[in-house]
Amino acid sequence: MPYIIEPFTNANFGDALHRLRKAHRFLVSRANAMIIASDFDESRWGSSVKRSSVKLYEGDVPPLIGKTEEKFSEVVNIAATVERLMDAIEWFAAQSKNKSYSILECHPSTSDDTIGNDLVIIDNEGRIVIRCEVCDVTSSNAGSNRKEKKDIRNLGCNEFVPQDGVTRYICTSPEFATALASSKRKWGSKPYRYELIETRGSSSTCMLLIQSADNSEKGK
Repeated sequence: MPYIIEPFTNANFGDALHRLRKAHRFLVSRANAMIIASDFDESRWGSSVKRSSVKLYEGDVPPLIGKTEEKFSEVVNIAATVERLMDAIEWFAAQSKNKSYSILECHPSTSDDTIGNDLVIIDNEGRIVIRCEVCDVTSSNAGSNRKEKKDIRNLGCNEFVPQDGVTRYICTSPEFATALASSKRKWGSKPYRYELIETRGSSSTCMLLIQSADNSEKGK
């Protein structure tokens, strides 16, 4: 099944960013072109735009673009997620300990895929060292769309946080990250806690480092 932005494997940080930026710019330009060319009745503008399709087969189509057409609303969602994904890659690349690391898998358009993760990073010996799920949630409610539950499951932390040498993150918007990491949440028997890390990017993307609840409590 084709995706708006196709998954790719085995790339260094710089190459991945270059390819994602090209795909992102293309999506933005095609979405803008659709809006400019539209002539919707003002009384039905919202419902019309929501259902409009963006043509992805015109112009200089980047290699990562996998679909020829997609709903405008979905293009917006993917563009926002890819912006978070690029912030995450830039942040990982900037960490001195990650200089020899590279990307094993990158899934810019897949959602809640139980087979893999949005971003998988390996060391210079090919061992997986980082797994990351990426989302752009506009809500300040930790339970929004059950997104956290899905990401935690995909990262293998729904029952316990694996002690396997792999660091796990959720990359998301500042409002959702703050809600997820809040000490005021009803944590109950959740086996994990978060350390909130700001990437300092222009969009204030946040990284949530997933830690074992037991280790987190011991550190207090």
